[in-house]
Amino acid sequence: MKIQKLKIFHINDIHSRFEKLAKIATAIEKYKDSNSILLDAGDNADFMRIETEGTQGEISSAILNEIGFHARIFGNNEGFSGIENGKHIAESSECEVLTCNIYDIEGNKLNFLKDSTILEINKVKILLIGVTASSPSYNRFYKLFNMLTKDPIEEIHRVLSNYKNHEFNLKILISHLGLKFDKKIAEEFPSINIIIGGHSHDALKEPVLVNNTTICQTGKYGENLGILDIELDDNLHIKNIKGSLISSKNFIPDPKIVEIINKFSKIAEKNMSKPLFYLKMALPHSLTEENPLSNFLADSLRDIFHSDISIINSGILNNGLEKGTISKLLLHKTSPSPLNPTYFELKGVDIRKSLEKSLVKEIQMQDGSGAGFRGKYLGNLAVSNNVKVYLNPESENTCKIISISIDDKPLDEEKWYSVASSDYLQRGSGYIDMSYNRNERYDPDFIRDVLRKYLPNIDIIILSYLKRFIEIEK
Repeated sequence: MKIQKLKIFHINDIHSRFEKLAKIATAIEKYKDSNSILLDAGDNADFMRIETEGTQGEISSAILNEIGFHARIFGNNEGFSGIENGKHIAESSECEVLTCNIYDIEGNKLNFLKDSTILEINKVKILLIGVTASSPSYNRFYKLFNMLTKDPIEEIHRVLSNYKNHEFNLKILISHLGLKFDKKIAEEFPSINIIIGGHSHDALKEPVLVNNTTICQTGKYGENLGILDIELDDNLHIKNIKGSLISSKNFIPDPKIVEIINKFSKIAEKNMSKPLFYLKMALPHSLTEENPLSNFLADSLRDIFHSDISIINSGILNNGLEKGTISKLLLHKTSPSPLNPTYFELKGVDIRKSLEKSLVKEIQMQDGSGAGFRGKYLGNLAVSNNVKVYLNPESENTCKIISISIDDKPLDEEKWYSVASSDYLQRGSGYIDMSYNRNERYDPDFIRDVLRKYLPNIDIIILSYLKRFIEIEK
């Protein structure tokens, strides 16, 4: 019996940690052979990084091109970059770019994404299908960019209906659905041999086997390279399969990838350094104290939605702004998180509880992790200038708030207030009481776009110095 071998190298959720990808490139070069396939399971490009933003994601394509990837799919981060950026990523990729369930808002297929492809390696024909995360909450954001995603299971059925089994020997799904959903896929489609997964950031030291489907995932941020060693029998059926993870920290960066990173870093900095306007007053920032920049953002968000109040966490901003020239580069460094201005309604009691917690140092300095967040710390909460929070700083109780007023009227804990904020806080990230909201809606801009539009407004800047948290000794 002649044994045919295949080796699959796979990555997922690099999130623009390209220095780690440079190390992975070295590992791939060491272990690959003529039977090798290289696959990326999405979220390679993250627009929190200046090199990604300033090149419309092309740096991601250039690196995968240099390494020699055979196929990639779009994760939600590539999808949320919008049609124009998504098209640029796909068209600058030399490999197949697959994702079967992303459509435009009218329900038409995006012509720069393929559903599937058949790859032939040493006479072994492999069907590759790409699929990405889809849910009603995700589609609320996709629709901001005139896009939508359809049900993964229905879409995989649609793609498979176009093929006959004799056309290929192996069936591989490249998935950005997450491990939990990948297991459902394996139950629904027992004929799928392998699922190369992503999205949930699970580092599977060994593949998960569901029925006869092998599910793999490498974790996140380029910490690991996944390798699948496959043996096929005379009929090109899987005889043996073994998966493993290799840590990228044990490898030196590939010099060619480092050169690409440096090249695109210079391009991005040039593209984003053009002056936008002149900031007439400095706006300091703090993670633990009331500060003008966070107040400014709160007032700007309230103006967008004409809401009763605005609440925003200071951790969404990385630094203050000095008086002087403002560029897209500076705004990106100040607010790298791809988060959207968000409207929702929240009860007064949950507003009070959130503001109480925001005065606690341990909460302010906790890890700000959560969907879309690209900062470090959660930060305190800033409110719009029509809100006054009266404090007793000497209070020994956890609660230091004496009273809260909105437009000079006492906060009504049973009333539903309209709130301008971000989707990060709307989900309750860090401040769980803010998740008890209703009637949410989103603005297509990112928070840094809000800064760009409102920073020329000197009246709002002046108001940002107006104190909202006022200490009163009882």
